[in-house]
Amino acid sequence: MPKKQTGILKAALIFAVLFIYQFTYAQKIPQGKIDELALKLDAICLPIKSAGIKVSCKVMHADFNKVLYELDPELSMIPASITKIVVGVTAYAKLGANYSIPTVIYTDDSNYKDGVIDGNLYLKGYGDPDLNSGDIQTLADEIRKAGITKITGNIVADESYFDNVYKTLSGVYKSDTGPSYWPYVSALCLDKSSGATSAGNMLSSSLSGYGVDVQGTVINGITPEGAKEIVQLSHSLYDVLSYMLKESDNHSAITIFKMLGAKYKNTPASLEDAQDVINSFLSELGVDRYSYEILEGSGLTRYNKVNAEMYMKMLKYMYDDRFLFDYFLNSLTIAGKDGTLRKRMIGTEAEGNVYAKTGTLNSVSALSGYVIDKDEEILIFYIVMNGFGGNASEMRAAQDDVCITLSQFTRK
Repeated sequence: MPKKQTGILKAALIFAVLFIYQFTYAQKIPQGKIDELALKLDAICLPIKSAGIKVSCKVMHADFNKVLYELDPELSMIPASITKIVVGVTAYAKLGANYSIPTVIYTDDSNYKDGVIDGNLYLKGYGDPDLNSGDIQTLADEIRKAGITKITGNIVADESYFDNVYKTLSGVYKSDTGPSYWPYVSALCLDKSSGATSAGNMLSSSLSGYGVDVQGTVINGITPEGAKEIVQLSHSLYDVLSYMLKESDNHSAITIFKMLGAKYKNTPASLEDAQDVINSFLSELGVDRYSYEILEGSGLTRYNKVNAEMYMKMLKYMYDDRFLFDYFLNSLTIAGKDGTLRKRMIGTEAEGNVYAKTGTLNSVSALSGYVIDKDEEILIFYIVMNGFGGNASEMRAAQDDVCITLSQFTRK
């Protein structure tokens, strides 16, 4: 038999086995159990829908790929901060769990081993949202340890990995989130608030404090091609994404969003570059490009639009990658334990069994992630409410009730 035909037969056999496996296991969730769950979830969600509030909800068994419940899953919804799931999934998938985000010290002096940099020292940021004052002091100390005693040129702060649109979508769209809520985002951002010049000034003063003679001034600029690396410092992607997802940090989310654009599309990276990377990745997962809009990574804009199926595909993708899933699951906030869910579902069966991301804007409340059910199996869920008045406490209570119900679910 020709090799091509043999290959086709093998592929067909594998597909058939997988189909039979999935079909067989899907039968292991009795329809009666699914109907019972639907009645309970309807009792939570339908009164909210009857009040004129948009509600979209979907639940799927992660192992069996079986939909257990859905209510208006096709609705286009404002996601708020569950947008950060999109950033987290894309970052883990493309960069890998072992990636670290560097901040690097370069020089244009080809021979600095004599202890004197006859030229400039460059501080280049590559989009580390967790870069802090202590890190700059560490870099200065490492420069000293490298034997540098004098710098005849300038300290050049290089933020050219991103464009100079520092406030993302502030003022871009009518009736969107106000300017004061948008964080300052730069490829070289210090303590989540200060720009490249502040980082350069701190490096200069720290070097001077360590006895290094800095003869030039601090300027902004671009590291030249061929510059030599002296030292670097980095933060792990896992630490960065855990903080972003657990604490819902907007600065981190937009920074990682643009960092993906810089790494996989273009530098200096724009929002549009980042959007292209996200769109391409979601297309690989089979998400219909015309069913969503992700304009930025934090969820601050009301012009992001998502749907339930998009989240089912992303969360199932992560679940199926057992190496990445361990990292991703533990990056999410845990009900009653940490992050934005630390005070929710305490004392219920959901406590410690819900790993998810919260989302809140005016008239928007969302929760999406994973629930460990009574069989110690994982359910993927998505629930978003749009268009309610007042605060989100009633919506959060309903989301908690959904999660508690799912944690009590058993197919046996």
